[in-house]
Amino acid sequence: MRNMASSVSSRGIAAIVGVGPKLGRSIARKFAHEGYTVAILARDLERLSRFAEEIAREEKGQVFAIRIDCSDSRSVREAFEGVLSLGFVEVLVYNAYQPVSLSPSNFGDIRVESFDKSLAVSSVGAFHCAQQVMPGMVERGKGTILFTGCSASLYGVAGYSELCCGKFALRALSQCLAREFQPLGVHVAHVIIHGIVGAPRGAMAIAMAASTSQQRLLVGEQKQLQESCARGGGGDGYCLDPDSVAQTYWQLHVQDRTAWTQEIDLRPTTPFRFS
Repeated sequence: MRNMASSVSSRGIAAIVGVGPKLGRSIARKFAHEGYTVAILARDLERLSRFAEEIAREEKGQVFAIRIDCSDSRSVREAFEGVLSLGFVEVLVYNAYQPVSLSPSNFGDIRVESFDKSLAVSSVGAFHCAQQVMPGMVERGKGTILFTGCSASLYGVAGYSELCCGKFALRALSQCLAREFQPLGVHVAHVIIHGIVGAPRGAMAIAMAASTSQQRLLVGEQKQLQESCARGGGGDGYCLDPDSVAQTYWQLHVQDRTAWTQEIDLRPTTPFRFS
């Protein structure tokens, strides 16, 4: 763990698992902006530390970078020992996923190890992370757990069984936890990102790819569109702006408990068409 500040906010910890250059970083920045001490977790500690330094500097907040491998239960336990040493966790965002090939996989060619890894990161890792923070949330009678899903959480897509099975399981986990723990004061929600998250708006103007594959759009991995979104967000309405998506995560956290959302579907302005 790398400490990026000398003191910890009294508001509690926002633990963001699965922080990369787009959505995870934007969510971390939003919670830091709102005054939370933020723990950001991912596998690449060197890159993660750069993000922590950047967010701490820009938001004048407390940010801690902690390495985690969500496919390894021991790594999850050790990572959350570091998180919980900072204080109580008020918010957990699980945004981790196992990258998949841009091209559909022939079912017969999928290796069991690869399938297991995808399930471990997408759903089993979420299970372990939630177990680390749930007791403290129940004890205090409040807390928020937000899971990031995608189109593959809803639709089985030919050639993407690894991703779909893991995301289906994550959605089921979110529903189970919501029904068990929301009466105890813990808000559990599942956020379906129905599209490709681009870079934050304002980076560069981008040209939209002319054509896309329906199945790859379902899992957010169509190569031309992904590369276009990566250069600056927006994409003539085809890409989601990560800062705008992060705002939705914040709004879920501050919702009044008399009207909690359990699942929300976020889409770009230009929708994907399904047969």
